Amino acid sequence: MNERITHIAADVLYDRLIDRTQIDYLFSLNGDFVWDILYWANKIRKNFFGEEIKVCSIIPARLGGCSQDCKFCAQSGRYDTSFKDIKTLSDQQIIDAAKTAKQAGIRHFGIVYSGKTISENELARLEKLIPKIKNEIGIDICGGFGIIDYSQAVRLKKAGLARYNHNLETSRNHFKDIVTTHNYDSRLETVKAASQAGLGICAGGIFGIGETDADRIDMALELRGLGADMIPMNFLHPIAGTPMGDMPAMKPLEILRLIALYRFILPKAGIKVAGGRVLNLRDMQSWIFYAGATAILSGNYLTTAGRAVEDDVRMIKDFGLEADLI
Repeated sequence: MNERITHIAADVLYDRLIDRTQIDYLFSLNGDFVWDILYWANKIRKNFFGEEIKVCSIIPARLGGCSQDCKFCAQSGRYDTSFKDIKTLSDQQIIDAAKTAKQAGIRHFGIVYSGKTISENELARLEKLIPKIKNEIGIDICGGFGIIDYSQAVRLKKAGLARYNHNLETSRNHFKDIVTTHNYDSRLETVKAASQAGLGICAGGIFGIGETDADRIDMALELRGLGADMIPMNFLHPIAGTPMGDMPAMKPLEILRLIALYRFILPKAGIKVAGGRVLNLRDMQSWIFYAGATAILSGNYLTTAGRAVEDDVRMIKDFGLEADLI
């Protein structure tokens, strides 16, 4: 067992945030040292979260036709994909999806809109729809509706939204190579506005998009500074027609190492493994918990297929953990 990793892990377990020097050292390690990192990440997860794993699902209430140019995203109207046109679900379709999630035992249901932001009409619709779902179905509602300001976040909070999802995607330095139609500060401002309104913050990013380890560290520290309490970690699922359609898939052990390193940096934040899990991890999906993950996105994702909720619940239980279900 590497003594320096042990000492850094001890700092984390004693509730001390590790600094950039310690983080850089951990990221410099590969080979057999990865197993030491995974071992301690599992200990850190148990220390702060016990054996409970949260399971959530999402519904793309507005899918495709996005005006933005995020290079990894099949929903951009700028790229030749099957999601080039906008598809908007009716209230009843969203309610039915929430009922299905509740019947499967899901406690956390996310409503997600494609696009840069939402209109006043869409926000007014959500103000009626969110309480209806909460009152009739009894399920926690999270949402991601793009860039919003404080007044919009307050209205969503009053409607009953529990948590706002807005990913940073990558580091400030790498962001300009991935997105040109809006800037990094607009994402930070949205997260801060949601937090100030009293919403829980679900903010993370996507990996395997050409970023360096320095970019990965920068984003983790940005999220730590923002106080995000749930960190979704997505891994590129290359989609034909997008600029990143030919990017190679990440290797399973690379992903597990990255989850574990984020657990060291963000010991008290939930880490949710989301998009790209099935494609990239394959038979090693259950190892995400040993690497420090505390939540998974189950069911289908925005533009790619996921796994059945019952399969994910069985995976959690097979690993000796408890699924956070009703």
